[in-house]
Amino acid sequence: MPRTLRLSALALTLSALLAGCASTPQSLDDLPRTPQASVDEILKDADRREGAEANLLRLHAAQTALNAGNPEQTQKILQRVPQSDLPTDQQIRFSELQATSALALGENPRALRAIQHNSLQQLDLRPVEEQLRIQQLRADILEANNQPIEAAQERVYIDGLLPAGRQASNRQAIWESLSAADTAALQQASKNASGDYAGWLELALITRTERNLDLQIRALQTWKEEHPNHPAAAQLPQPVQQIESLHASRPTHIGLLLPFNGPLAGAAQALRDGFLAAQYQAQSEGLEQPQVTLYDSTQYAQVVDALNQAQSEGVQWMIGPLEKDKVAQLASASSLPLPTLALNYAEQPAAGSTFYQFGLAPEDEARSAAQRAWSDGHRRVATLSTHDDWSQRANRAFITEWEGMGGSIIGQELVDQPAAVANQMGELLKIQQSERRANRVKGILGNVLTQPTPRQDLDALFLAATPLQARQIKPTLAFQYAADLPVYATSHSYQIDPSGLQNADLEGLLIAEIPWLLDHNDPLYGAVTGNWPQASGALGRLYAMGVDTQRVFARLPQMRQYPDTRIEGATGTLSLDQGGRIQRQLSWGEIQNGVLEPAPDSSANAL
Repeated sequence: MPRTLRLSALALTLSALLAGCASTPQSLDDLPRTPQASVDEILKDADRREGAEANLLRLHAAQTALNAGNPEQTQKILQRVPQSDLPTDQQIRFSELQATSALALGENPRALRAIQHNSLQQLDLRPVEEQLRIQQLRADILEANNQPIEAAQERVYIDGLLPAGRQASNRQAIWESLSAADTAALQQASKNASGDYAGWLELALITRTERNLDLQIRALQTWKEEHPNHPAAAQLPQPVQQIESLHASRPTHIGLLLPFNGPLAGAAQALRDGFLAAQYQAQSEGLEQPQVTLYDSTQYAQVVDALNQAQSEGVQWMIGPLEKDKVAQLASASSLPLPTLALNYAEQPAAGSTFYQFGLAPEDEARSAAQRAWSDGHRRVATLSTHDDWSQRANRAFITEWEGMGGSIIGQELVDQPAAVANQMGELLKIQQSERRANRVKGILGNVLTQPTPRQDLDALFLAATPLQARQIKPTLAFQYAADLPVYATSHSYQIDPSGLQNADLEGLLIAEIPWLLDHNDPLYGAVTGNWPQASGALGRLYAMGVDTQRVFARLPQMRQYPDTRIEGATGTLSLDQGGRIQRQLSWGEIQNGVLEPAPDSSANAL
């Protein structure tokens, strides 16, 4: 429901206070802004009084403690004040003090409950400065509780009422909140938004959903024409301004450095075709694109020689190489002749600041699995992996992400040996102990129907294994009375098969997959798969990577300068870490009748 701010007829006074004063404050507005007594002195005076006077003085003591940087003391004092007995203005102040002190102590859910107290529905009766202060506090609390869109909406609501000197920081906070929000949530919010708030959402979506720098510039120009009086129109957020700067200075000649001969030639061709498809699609819309020159990386023992040659031929950016050893050569160089986006990851950190890396790393899928499981409300998981290098890397990435969020790892199992899996799962789920308990109950009570149950302190499983191994896990869980235990898996665990026959026994498995193969909504999907049918199968991951490479390389300097920048790509939601590595947040699918279908939205965002 829309709210309106209005000036209160009440004004804060600076009357004398407390011990040694001739009069006692009778209302919140009688309290001085600058206390003339310590917290202990105010509390002692409160203890000498009763009822409303005592409550008012304790509120003032709580405020004084908070002003002195002691939120713990504020909380203790508030415990002595019955909020429901207070008049409305004091209930509002109580809620503000409780919320502010809880936020300062990192008790974010408690702060959110406090700032949602019923008394705040009458906030418009208070002085406008108090209203603005509490609205800003509410926005901070929503932000802390991972509700960035709601936080941005609060800030948009008060922006026009703030003094001019405070508007710039408020608008920066609006943009930061929107930058932290999921794209799907932004799209949903934009459906019912209006006024300045709608304009902010549209601006944020331009940076996410327009998949080409030129398309972003076109959309941005349209936005400016439609919103000439919007608060952001006079001075666009810095990341948006940089889009204009990047477009003005974008390269006119780029190189593709790929292994067009040898065992990686098939992968190189898929990457090239995806890249050029995105290039031609932009050209077909009348958008000028850079010249592209192809270089065969197999012809260079030292890959920097390819960059030197390309530079001499007028190339301004290099895309590639793909081979891991050649990527390592470039990563170790302190400087490179050209800005470069490698299409794989080196083991060691990159030395140069113009070197970027992009690949389809299993670690991305593992981190996405941890984030999805957490948002689904799980807190205690076990991991299942193999001895394979990729599986161990995924397992480590999952554990790091999971424990970083505060989750617990209940157990870890290697599932390489089919004959051992049933016993491993039984031990992990503690089914044998449950069976023994059931037998004891049966022995005591006679012929009573009992069924073993798996351990109750395990919420879900993470799986990094092959389809053959995954097909053994799900039936084993059913046999061990744990068919409903959620299993989050990497894309290695299933096969792309429209018939569903190759994914028998995987029903209900949750799988991290790229949007290109999951929802087929990319504007280029139909054209690319029409020309290259293999792009709808496992090779589609490489075609999609080529598409994303063409769309994202010109924005890499922006992504480095503004780490919150995210781009909705064909291979996932793309961001850049401090080391210049593109990271992906994956979409989620669920096996249904042997086919991977988009999974429902996360069932819980908080506990």
